[in-house]
Amino acid sequence: MNTDSNNIHAVKAYEQFFVGLLEGDGSIQVNHWKKRSLQFRIIIKLKYTDANYAMCAKIRQQLGIMNLHIRRGFVIMVEDHRVKLLNIMTIIDRYGLLLTHRRRQYAFFKYCYNNQITYSEYAHIKDLKQLWFGFNCINNYNSNQLLEFSHWPNWLIGFTEAEGCFCIRSNGQHSFSISQQNGYEILTAIKNTFKIPNKIRSTSRVHFLETYAGAVLQSICNFYSSPNVIGLLGEKQIQYRAFKVSLEKKLKN
Repeated sequence: MNTDSNNIHAVKAYEQFFVGLLEGDGSIQVNHWKKRSLQFRIIIKLKYTDANYAMCAKIRQQLGIMNLHIRRGFVIMVEDHRVKLLNIMTIIDRYGLLLTHRRRQYAFFKYCYNNQITYSEYAHIKDLKQLWFGFNCINNYNSNQLLEFSHWPNWLIGFTEAEGCFCIRSNGQHSFSISQQNGYEILTAIKNTFKIPNKIRSTSRVHFLETYAGAVLQSICNFYSSPNVIGLLGEKQIQYRAFKVSLEKKLKN
């Protein structure tokens, strides 16, 4: 693979990772200024660590999108410039969002953006909530459909950066867990990807998937360390590396 092909492949991987990170820890917003004009913003907010800052800076460098701010213990990637937002929308449109509530968020954002609607129409849609006609064509993806998306592996890594946890407990037990408030089908697809035997636990607030099984954890490590995916990039990468070393030592004993 020549240099140009490598660069194209790297950019695609970063785009797919970015979409997963956005769905896990981001927000796609339409707000108003004094009921006169609409303001558009796409934002990702992460706890500040050196690794998360380096990850965000790398995404900005690779994709040429988002501005970085360091505020009150957070690293924030944000874009609110109307023209520059088109670059992010192009990435989202190229791959597609996977979580239903994010797809609805984006459908509303895109409708307001493309049609330059008035504040009164904006307020009317807000009042309609889930009855707005723009949501009619947005149905939940089932877990099998999610696995068919070509960007699923790198999307999942970006999503894991936001919502996953590689844990080493005080008693020496290892576990991998991931959660999402409105993402049962996403967790089912993750369960199927890694062949996790555990059931998804659900409450009124969140869906949660966790496994302690050594063979499954080894399979999960094989996925996140595969040369075919982008790999974790931020604070979760540091957590994962310590987890992988500790797990390998335990499995050898």
